[in-house]
Amino acid sequence: MAVSWNLPLEGREAGSQKIYIMSRQTIIQTAASQNGTKESPANSNKTKYGEWYGLNGVKWCAIFVSWVYDHAGNPLGFIETAKGYQSCQGGYNFWKVNKQLTNDPQQGDIVLFDWDGNGICDHTGIFDAWTDATKTAFFSWEGNTSVGNNSDGGMVMHRQRNRSLVRAFASPSVLDNPSPPIVDNNMKNGDRGSNVASLQRMLHNLNYTITVDGFFGNETEAIIRQFQKDHGLAVTGEVTPALLGAIQGQAGEPGVPPKKFTTGSYLRKGNSGAAVVALQSALNVAGANPKVVEDGVFGGATVTALKAFQQIKNLTVDGIAGPATFEALGLKV
Repeated sequence: MAVSWNLPLEGREAGSQKIYIMSRQTIIQTAASQNGTKESPANSNKTKYGEWYGLNGVKWCAIFVSWVYDHAGNPLGFIETAKGYQSCQGGYNFWKVNKQLTNDPQQGDIVLFDWDGNGICDHTGIFDAWTDATKTAFFSWEGNTSVGNNSDGGMVMHRQRNRSLVRAFASPSVLDNPSPPIVDNNMKNGDRGSNVASLQRMLHNLNYTITVDGFFGNETEAIIRQFQKDHGLAVTGEVTPALLGAIQGQAGEPGVPPKKFTTGSYLRKGNSGAAVVALQSALNVAGANPKVVEDGVFGGATVTALKAFQQIKNLTVDGIAGPATFEALGLKV
């Protein structure tokens, strides 16, 4: 005999054995029941989903997905909070680390979008169905969207999307396993290395006062605790993949200055990335001749231009960009 009722995460008793029924169809039905729901008042990001999550008045596409899974009887479990996830990049990092990404999404799976192709997830929803056999476009249920504003439109809608806009699909293990194993891949006090330095740079660009030295000490832990408190997260002082995603998402938003450096930061030959682009751009503005290609790679041409600038400014001519050089170039220290 078929069992038709949907179960909460803990299951229901059948004799002495628990039975788990995770219905993908119920997830879609729950999402569809919210079609047309709008935030109130308009442009406030205030919704019943935010009230349920405990974080109202913020962008809510991920909170909507968390609400749907919960109300369909499939709670996502602890990702960023006990109720699920609130940042798209946080969810992506969690599912990637726990090997729950998929190239073959099924109805009810989660989709994460990257509108700009910069590797940071901007929006999330629930995969419904492919539009045709070519699997180049699909339908998804999404919160906080509209025809004119994909990521902050204030409404629940059934959208048609192109696969080229997808960063990843995730198939949360709660659909098949009520107690998924969690990989401990956290950054915490005592860790050191390039990943810690990258974390510190993002926090600095978000206007937290922090030394970028690649060491996760008491200062970094205190700032992580403050970030968690500022964003309504569990205050642990550790950086989970989900929390790192939340920080990445914040640092990647428009308006966050990418050209900030902190005392203790140095750039030298062999470095690469956005900070090097900022240095190269500043050298060109300062009159580098010939101009440096702003490719984000600290190579010989960048060293030559930097040494010429340091000589003009009576700085130590070593081809290494440190705090004094940043200040002379007008880069924020």
